[in-house]
Amino acid sequence: MADLIVDGEALKTSIDALARVRDELDHQASGKDENKDIFGQATVNKAMHDFSGNWKIHRGKIKDNVSKLHDKLQQMHDEWDKADASIADGLKTETV
Repeated sequence: MADLIVDGEALKTSIDALARVRDELDHQASGKDENKDIFGQATVNKAMHDFSGNWKIHRGKIKDNVSKLHDKLQQMHDEWDKADASIADGLKTETV
């Protein structure tokens, strides 16, 4: 039978990091028009404009997946804490 080891601190660190990534993706502006004339050459301007528009779409998909992963890790953390507490309670002995 294999031993299962869960590092609660590493799990919590991962949950916190995913929350920060999700928030960063959520508050990021597309900036599609802010650099409109900075590149000079029309082809480069169009490429950057297209990238910015695509990034807005893909950023939303990435954010959704990061949110799902965050929620699943949080649920795993909560369930692990419950199981750990239940096992600890089961190991306690009464003193007379």
